[in-house]
Amino acid sequence: MTWPEIEFSFTFYKFLWYTNIYIICEKEKVLKSWIKKLAFLFPLIAAMLLYILLPHFPKTTETLFSRGIFRVISVPLGWLVSWLPLSLTELAVFVGIGFVLVSIVILIIKLIRRSDRVIVLGRVGRFCGWVLGAAALMYMLCHGANFYRLPAAQLMELPTGTVSPERLQEICLDLAEKANAARLEVAEDENGRMALSKTVSATLRDAGGGYRAIDGEYPFLWGAVGRAKPVQLSHYWSYTGITGMYFPFLCEANVNIDQPHSDLPMCASHELAHTRGFAREDECNFFGWLACIHSPSADYRYSGWLDAYVRCTNALSDYDAELAGEVMARASAGVNRDLRGRYEYWQPFFEAFGGKVMQAADDINDAFIQSQGVEEGLLSYDMVVGLIVGYYEKNA
Repeated sequence: MTWPEIEFSFTFYKFLWYTNIYIICEKEKVLKSWIKKLAFLFPLIAAMLLYILLPHFPKTTETLFSRGIFRVISVPLGWLVSWLPLSLTELAVFVGIGFVLVSIVILIIKLIRRSDRVIVLGRVGRFCGWVLGAAALMYMLCHGANFYRLPAAQLMELPTGTVSPERLQEICLDLAEKANAARLEVAEDENGRMALSKTVSATLRDAGGGYRAIDGEYPFLWGAVGRAKPVQLSHYWSYTGITGMYFPFLCEANVNIDQPHSDLPMCASHELAHTRGFAREDECNFFGWLACIHSPSADYRYSGWLDAYVRCTNALSDYDAELAGEVMARASAGVNRDLRGRYEYWQPFFEAFGGKVMQAADDINDAFIQSQGVEEGLLSYDMVVGLIVGYYEKNA
């Protein structure tokens, strides 16, 4: 090969080399540009991956998320938020509604005044994507993942399976006796119904007492939130039939304080179970009951025994109405007055607006619970009966 040929070859390969580098660099610029444009979708993608994958790996979810990431986020956040006596969730609703309305007005004004409307809408869309994606990821880390942890029955080593109506009646009779005895320790109002021994705010501050009593035996229940929050607009909230709500973005337990006093402590304990990493409603009912009956507060003990008595007796009634009737005949006059007060409180809300508001709220709640992999939906609340029976069987 002659020297001109060698020089030409060198120049040619040099050209190919630089051309290839240029193409690679341009591709990297395009790739980085697309990554930058689509970055707002990353939190949402991460949330969706957790939603899809975690149900298949309950042990990993239990260790890495429920006892790991969830606690890292929820313990300091919940501890800080619980110091404030007011419901930040209730405040956030009004602030959020105002923020959204003002933002819509500002956006409309911008779209009218500016010519680059497409660019403005694109920026707004990306911002909304970031917010929604971050909210979805925060939800999964602070609540959603807990739907897929190991079942409470497995954590507690409770026996599972069917139980005879006769055995369920025995448990219901014991619950009735416990409720009757606990009823003697609480105060009454002028109508002879259970009245809290403290103010509502003070009672909600006692919600963590029962959990502190059992944290040592059940370390997976450990948490920092010891107070449930009162919702000031509770009376209007009752039109939806909702008695409490956990707000995962603040790790805050909120309680409807307009409901009968006999139900309020158990509701507070139920919501605190959510702050301790449990999402399924039947499990929160169970741990709420367990915390109540171990609470130093007589109000909480009675509320817990009463709730379990009602749920288990209702379940027995589905098996054998006659056996359930024998149990109900054992309830004391005080217990029956409280149950009558519960009925009289909720009946007007059931009938208001033709029951459409409460039905709509039930449908939304049912759909949400089912979307988390709980096929029973609202019926999962009453599945606590199986856990209570298992607890009785294990502890004789």
